[in-house]
Amino acid sequence: MLPEEIKLKLAPLSRSAWRPRVGPAVPGARSKFGGLPLLRPDESWPCCGHCHQPMQLFVQLDSGDLPADAGQPFGDGVLQVFYCTNMEEECEVLGQAHLPFSEASMTRVIPRDQTHGFDALPVTIPDAFPEQSLTGWSRHNDFPDQQETVAINDDLPDGTLALLHAHRPAPRAGDKLLGWPHWVQHVDYPACPCCQKKMNFVMQLDSTDTLPFWFGDYGCAYVFQCENHADIMTMTWSSRA
Repeated sequence: MLPEEIKLKLAPLSRSAWRPRVGPAVPGARSKFGGLPLLRPDESWPCCGHCHQPMQLFVQLDSGDLPADAGQPFGDGVLQVFYCTNMEEECEVLGQAHLPFSEASMTRVIPRDQTHGFDALPVTIPDAFPEQSLTGWSRHNDFPDQQETVAINDDLPDGTLALLHAHRPAPRAGDKLLGWPHWVQHVDYPACPCCQKKMNFVMQLDSTDTLPFWFGDYGCAYVFQCENHADIMTMTWSSRA
């Protein structure tokens, strides 16, 4: 734990992050991990571009269920992350699921005016995750790791970066909304394919935290959105080994 005096001095680098709390599935709940997704009317369940089988819903978050202090980091609507867990077809490897804009995953936001859809069952998803409903959030302060500070302009108070490096506070691991990414390898923000600008970090999904799933060798996944093109989103992940 950092002393309060050090936390105060590092405040310019601090970002609020929120860890999700979950419980048993609640009928009608929109914000969830696993389970059935909200789909636009007449929309079929999203399928993997490699094996063409239904992908798992990893997370669905309605912006109305986010902490008030978090604002609307992905806009007004419903964020969804789908991922193919078809190991027989090796979609994670052949579909290069760890890379941005992989055909083995899909990340999107359904705008508020299009969220009057329905829940639908796919044909089949082997080992489907049990649904867990969002019950709340736990807030904490995140600080960047030393890799991140390379890209931070030194317009901070004198000595702030040196103090950060001396005390080495690390971004929190585990599932979280906003904050700083807990990079398990190196800093790797994807670029928007339209404007080439570095995409914004939205949330993090860690191996076997809320979801019963491992990203590679105990890896961590990251969800991003373009600041200029809100409809462009993606998920990437890195393995700890």
